[in-house]
Amino acid sequence: MTKSNILTLISESPAARGVNEPATGTERDVFCAVRSVGMRESYEALSHGFTPELVFILAQDFEYQGEKRCSCDGVYYDIIRTYVTEADGIELTVQRSTKQG
Repeated sequence: MTKSNILTLISESPAARGVNEPATGTERDVFCAVRSVGMRESYEALSHGFTPELVFILAQDFEYQGEKRCSCDGVYYDIIRTYVTEADGIELTVQRSTKQG
């Protein structure tokens, strides 16, 4: 599987912001592969109130540092599930974010 897409991982620091101030944070780019969410996983997630859209696959699990948001091709996503693969990669299951930027 070719890791040729660029995923921007977004970490936010809500404790650093005041009332009506945007969150501060950092963004960093990593390479990933993209795949669709399986039917079974979609139905299970929907029963828990999630709407998974894509799975981003990073080659090494250390590339993910607990971020809760990401973006790819100008679309923002919330990370709703992570899974470390047998090959020491990590899969990030995401749903489209309701807040942009």
